[in-house]
Amino acid sequence: MRRYLLHLLPLLLLSMLLCSLPAVSHAKEINRLYIWSGDIDWNAGDNLPDTAIQWFARGNTNRYLFLPSGIDASRLRVYFTGSAQSFTVNGVTVKSGDVTDVFVPGKRVTIRNGSNTYQVIVAQSANTAGVYLKTKSGKITYISESKKNHESGSWCIQDENACTVYRNAFEYIRVRGNYSFYPYKKSFHIKLNDGASILGMDSAKTWLLIASYCDNSMLRNALTLDLAAAVGMPFTTDYRFADVYVNTVYYGTYILSEKIQVNKNRISIADLEDATQAVNSQPLSSFKQKGVTQYKRGTIKYVAIENNPEDITGGYLMQLELDERYKESVSGFVTQSGQVVQLKSPEYASQAQVEYISSLVQSFENAISASDGCDPETGRHFSEIADMDSLVCKYLIEEITKNLDGNKSSFYLFKYPDSVSDKLYFGPVWDYDNAYGSFAGGYYKNQLIDPEGLFTATDDYKHYYWFPKLYQHEEFVDAVKAMYKERFRPCLQVILGQAPSSESTGNLMSLSDYEAMLTCAAGVNFSRWRTFNDEDLPVVKTGADFPSNIEYLRVFLTGRMAYLDSIWLTEE
Repeated sequence: MRRYLLHLLPLLLLSMLLCSLPAVSHAKEINRLYIWSGDIDWNAGDNLPDTAIQWFARGNTNRYLFLPSGIDASRLRVYFTGSAQSFTVNGVTVKSGDVTDVFVPGKRVTIRNGSNTYQVIVAQSANTAGVYLKTKSGKITYISESKKNHESGSWCIQDENACTVYRNAFEYIRVRGNYSFYPYKKSFHIKLNDGASILGMDSAKTWLLIASYCDNSMLRNALTLDLAAAVGMPFTTDYRFADVYVNTVYYGTYILSEKIQVNKNRISIADLEDATQAVNSQPLSSFKQKGVTQYKRGTIKYVAIENNPEDITGGYLMQLELDERYKESVSGFVTQSGQVVQLKSPEYASQAQVEYISSLVQSFENAISASDGCDPETGRHFSEIADMDSLVCKYLIEEITKNLDGNKSSFYLFKYPDSVSDKLYFGPVWDYDNAYGSFAGGYYKNQLIDPEGLFTATDDYKHYYWFPKLYQHEEFVDAVKAMYKERFRPCLQVILGQAPSSESTGNLMSLSDYEAMLTCAAGVNFSRWRTFNDEDLPVVKTGADFPSNIEYLRVFLTGRMAYLDSIWLTEE
């Protein structure tokens, strides 16, 4: 027994020593912190409000609170998860569920919780709507895997004053885009159960959230849409800037826009797909796809639909695309020269419908390829086949912006029924992230960053491109010069601050005004996405901050206008 007690003595002494030491404080953690307007009543255990925003973690201790436009930062309700019961800021104790004024925009706030310290950078947007998306799963992992993956959910939209203007479930959300599918800042396609008017835009079921991840000016798409509307291009897409939160996480500043689609509030031409469905008893998508489905010149693909409506002359919505993307479309055709034309509407087109519209487009291609501008088979001049106003406007938009895709992709045209017009119309315009001297990769690099020189009119990378053929015709060039002088140059002067905006230039503003409108939103967006002069992006280094990127646009457009003046305003 004595020997046993002697063995225990060291352990007893150690135990007594440990008991005499001060107690060690085990700090309680804050795992996630959420804020929303303090005007919203909330009880612990309730679901978080639609407009709840989660702090964003970067590193071990740095956190960001990205506040939307219009929210009162002096009255924010705070909720946090984890084992912590409270935290302090400058001696002020904040408990979960409290309304507080400790998060001051533009400040770095130090949160203390026992021995834990978090640096919270607070930034607030301005002049932008707020879009709060929630997926059913609470994640976007599934829809990020494929453009074919959909998920249901809901969204809440607030205006720039943080007033809720729309709240409802949606049928599905999916990730959209080609190149824009891959960056972390995703673009989204949202399909509603019922049409809705949002932020003053016309009612529709389908809405897009465009990320513009590679555009550090945040302006290239919006500026081009405003320019197209100012010069009178038909059915130009309406849009709003919006800060987007997905499952409480801030995703950045986006363009919330209409989709280019046949609809009475979008491209208001006859809906041939609806008319076709009306004369068939089974869904059009149930008919088999026929024709040549892969890229091959002079071929068509269609759906073996049983019945056609009486009038198949319109409406049609078409898109010129890259060869490798032809397989993605259900219906379409490839011209004799090799130009891919996807049918966006009717998506499920019958053989007769595809043969009709492909014949008209082929006649246009024949005409612009002929030295006299006339289709050898029909004798019609290209100006009799295409609406010259929209054709020239479309060319000028592409040429002024030096758009990488000007001849080849995101290129829309449409046709009314013959009872309205038997001509092809060009537009609406779409997708200008790679315009205005921003593209830095591959074959076109040196051509696109130089504000001088024609690009769209001379791009001969593929022999079937249309605008190089058109620019060989004197009557087309004369129309370009006249329209540039009459409509486009005054708009460029507004953009460059050389002339005031007017009723005739619509929503178009100077670059300085766009910059002032977006400065706060840009500050928040680029705190989240550090893309300035990013070596991994296929774009020119357009500046290390937002003002530098606006200046890059100003310098490019100043040089561009000076060059185009020199070739299009000269007296011969």
